[in-house]
Amino acid sequence: MKNYYFRVKALLVEKTAPYWAWFLALERRKPKRAALLLTMGWFTLVGTALLLIFLYILSLTLPSLEQLERPQYDLPTQVYDRNGRLVTEFYTKRRVLIPYKQVPPQMIQALLAIEDSRFYYHFGVDPIRIIKALIVDVAHLSFVQGASTLTQQTAKMFLLSTEKKLIRKIKELLLAVQMEMRFTKKEILELYLNKTYFGHGSYGLEAAAQGYFSKSAGDLNLQEVALLAGLPQAPSRWAPTSSKKNALRRRNLVLAAMYKENFITKVEYLEAKSSPIRLKLNKNQDANEASYYTEHIRQYILDQYGMEQLYQGGLQVYTEMDLEQQVAAQMALVAGLDAHDRRQGYRGPMGNLWEEVNLAMDQEFFAEETGLNQARFDALPAEEKQHAEHLYSSKLKELTQANHFTIGGQVTGVVSELSATKALVELGPHQGTIYLRGMEWARPVDYEHPLSWKTKLRDLRKILKVGDVIELSVDDYLPSAQAFSLALYQRPKANGALFSMEPFSGGVRVLSGGYDFRESEFNRATQSRRQPGSSFKPILYSLAFQEGYTRVTPLEDTPLVIKGSDWRPGNFSKGFKGRMPLKEALIHSKNIPTIRLSMSLTPERIIEHARKLGMKAELPDDLTIGLGTASVTLAEMVKTYAIFLNGGKLVYPRYIRKVTTRDGKVLEENLAQEGEQVLDPDVAFLTTITLRDAVLYGTGVRARALGRPVAGKTGTTNNYTDAWFMGMVPQLMTGVYMGFDDNHKTLGELETGSRTALPVWLNYMQSAVANYPIEPFRQPDSIQMVKVVPSTGLLDCEGNPTAYFEYFAAGTAPVACHEQEIDDLPPEAEPSAGEAAYDEEL
Repeated sequence: MKNYYFRVKALLVEKTAPYWAWFLALERRKPKRAALLLTMGWFTLVGTALLLIFLYILSLTLPSLEQLERPQYDLPTQVYDRNGRLVTEFYTKRRVLIPYKQVPPQMIQALLAIEDSRFYYHFGVDPIRIIKALIVDVAHLSFVQGASTLTQQTAKMFLLSTEKKLIRKIKELLLAVQMEMRFTKKEILELYLNKTYFGHGSYGLEAAAQGYFSKSAGDLNLQEVALLAGLPQAPSRWAPTSSKKNALRRRNLVLAAMYKENFITKVEYLEAKSSPIRLKLNKNQDANEASYYTEHIRQYILDQYGMEQLYQGGLQVYTEMDLEQQVAAQMALVAGLDAHDRRQGYRGPMGNLWEEVNLAMDQEFFAEETGLNQARFDALPAEEKQHAEHLYSSKLKELTQANHFTIGGQVTGVVSELSATKALVELGPHQGTIYLRGMEWARPVDYEHPLSWKTKLRDLRKILKVGDVIELSVDDYLPSAQAFSLALYQRPKANGALFSMEPFSGGVRVLSGGYDFRESEFNRATQSRRQPGSSFKPILYSLAFQEGYTRVTPLEDTPLVIKGSDWRPGNFSKGFKGRMPLKEALIHSKNIPTIRLSMSLTPERIIEHARKLGMKAELPDDLTIGLGTASVTLAEMVKTYAIFLNGGKLVYPRYIRKVTTRDGKVLEENLAQEGEQVLDPDVAFLTTITLRDAVLYGTGVRARALGRPVAGKTGTTNNYTDAWFMGMVPQLMTGVYMGFDDNHKTLGELETGSRTALPVWLNYMQSAVANYPIEPFRQPDSIQMVKVVPSTGLLDCEGNPTAYFEYFAAGTAPVACHEQEIDDLPPEAEPSAGEAAYDEEL
């Protein structure tokens, strides 16, 4: 050991003599101390070498920084309408990327002030901060202050797990140094700001700005950037949606740090510190006017591309939806269902507070029939009466504490005073009044008798009692009375759907599948199969045109008895019109001529024709098929009706135009379809023009209010269970269905397609086609216009005063004059072999 010591000393003296003078002097004075110092130096040198070797080996196992060159964030799938407007997003982590140049400078300053004030002066690791943190931790005997720089935090978020192990911390330090050597400070900040979590489901600065303040990050003010900068360390604790008190304290801490670093003046600091937190939360877009449409899209993307791509892949989905039309459609459907519900009457209050108090106290001052007995209540002992009033007040407070008072909004109230024409209502901190005028619809619910002058409500006491708990809508605020003007409110029990499609391309402009997506995700436009009633008849009549029938072919509207059957079909009007032209039978939706036509054409041929028109529903193989007893979806009916508008071409509904990746690569693109010719263009036109006449003179007359050419057909099923209206203008095909999800329930007496579904269609179409040019229905060149006499459908050769010009498909116009004597009916009206066969069989 001694020889070894001298050899080392000789070597050191020889090579570093100028630097070891002090050591030699020390050795002469204190040889033992010098030996100890030399040994410690040797071990330090060896230890350092071993540490460097360890760090080198560890660096070989570090994740590659290449993924930071083009970072792959979890991005939401974004759904756009046909005009490029964002409709909704599907995500597990909502993130919106923002480049560094769009980040407001004060946001950078706020972040550096609270997280890493020496960011621009260190190399990824801050030794000074580590020493300070160590001192604080030792003083408190716990880990109370972190020393991670923003670079270290970025490395951990992108490249490492969150496990708290020493080896992970060492890797974090090494990665931070490597990042500083490879990326600029701006690039590191951009990575951090797009990756970190700010709470409230917001990943990245831009998503946080939109989520908390409904604005872009570039528009944030000082107070807002200070609030956001303080969140990443503990968003669950500091987020204003969790605790405004904690958020205010944290925000002010950030402001103080900014002032300390001279990023803001004292005036700015004091002004910002004194201002309250003002949020404008971005509402959850998962339930809005487009929810049924976007859910249809979500299911498709999930099936086609998988869950990871749907929620994290950042897909861009461009749909055929017109967002403005979609909103108008949902509002029209909601208004129509509300109107139908009011026509059936008021279902009554949710309960009665005085009844609850009476039961709780086991008293007899309330009766179900008469309500509160004021005399018996006043006769209670003072202590019990006081207890009852206390119970009532506490229950009232509990019921009304969630009320938010906005005009048009819904609140809960309790009736406090009542007369025939007015009811006073307690709303918690406020009061309101219900007046009989405007509430005449609120007769006790009655599905058997239509609302009329005779059945309307004339006394509020018929439906309300003092203490009744009721749902209300806020109509107005009356400053003079310091009270709200209220109206009774109830959510509809029936439901419905609206489906609108561009007939030439198949682009689905609107899909509304119900009253409220939050209550029911069942899509009544694409999933619900219901009987279409008379709205199915145009499919049958188009077959008749295809078989050579004309619009003036006579059909019989006379009593029909089917041998061997108990079925006695009749018309909705209960009467019969005798012989009538075919078009009149469809225009006025006559059942008997339709059944006779079904007998002539046979159900088998009708089914075959419907399949040709693209109908996939199960169809009944009997004479009821023409009356619409099949169970079909609204989307299927719209698709079929669009054939009539599209010159006989079948196009399928098209929801998505294009799907691209986050980088713009096209995954699929659905171009407008040419369509398959499934119906003769003349036949399609004759069907359309007959449906136009149904609007001008028949069951669809209410649609004339649209003020432009309209064709359409109503549909009503037995017992008013389902109500339909299928209506079209030359540029757009729209269908409306309304009914209960329980198909045994009636919509109410006289709730026909014309009364129930058509107003919804009209309400929507008035908005949807407002900017469309007024156009006629497209008429093929082959269509002939011939003047005929309506009573026979023959040519007018002598100027008959009842004659008019009629449309005919090529080769079907009559050739015989009205004056010509004939022994038999026109060929079109002769009983067919099919009809004769049915008579014989039944």
